[in-house]
Amino acid sequence: MLGFIAFVLGIGYFVYCLFKKQPKKKALCMILAGFLVFAYAGSISDPEPIESSPEVSTTKEVKKKKKVEKVEVVDLSQTDAQAWCDQNGFQLSKEEDFSDSIAQGGFISQSPQAGTQLEKGSTVTVHYSKGKEPTMEDKNALAKAESYSSMMHMSKAAIYDQLTSSYGEGFPAESAQYAVDHLVADYKANALEKAKDYQKTMHMSRSAIYEQLTSSYGEKFTAAAAQYAIDNLPQ
Repeated sequence: MLGFIAFVLGIGYFVYCLFKKQPKKKALCMILAGFLVFAYAGSISDPEPIESSPEVSTTKEVKKKKKVEKVEVVDLSQTDAQAWCDQNGFQLSKEEDFSDSIAQGGFISQSPQAGTQLEKGSTVTVHYSKGKEPTMEDKNALAKAESYSSMMHMSKAAIYDQLTSSYGEGFPAESAQYAVDHLVADYKANALEKAKDYQKTMHMSRSAIYEQLTSSYGEKFTAAAAQYAIDNLPQ
């Protein structure tokens, strides 16, 4: 900018001398004007370089995971559903819910739905039925069944009969069935306790104890439970 101003002033002075007819000053002004022109031309020919900022990359590398189409697991057992997930690289989460329309162990729903594109390692949640939600009568029958098993060491059939008998607990058949189906009991251990009692208090033979354990008029244990008891009686 300063070079440009000096150039203009020099040209102006040259013109002044030219019109005033001063030869000596005229020659000096020509030299000065030439120098100024040269200096100004140099100042505009090499513009000051602009410092460039480093290039910033806006591209992000995205790692794509392999996806597969999830097959439908309706009507598959819990074991088969687990096998499919293991084979295809998925995690299986099994949930249980009460259902009035689907029998215990039956398939209810799955999430995500069939046909959904899933990444390897994703979790497939499958809901299975726990059967109908128990009524208060069902719960009471189960509580009674637990006491008969733990305190009196009764067989499954004998417990059911006691629960439904009009001379016993008088529960409806549905509640009694719910109770024996959900009762957690070791019937072989129960049979052994009964056999020990017959052996100790009634001094019965092994064959007589076996008959008493399996009789429909006696303890009503299965043949396998009765034989386990006989095999494990004290010598």
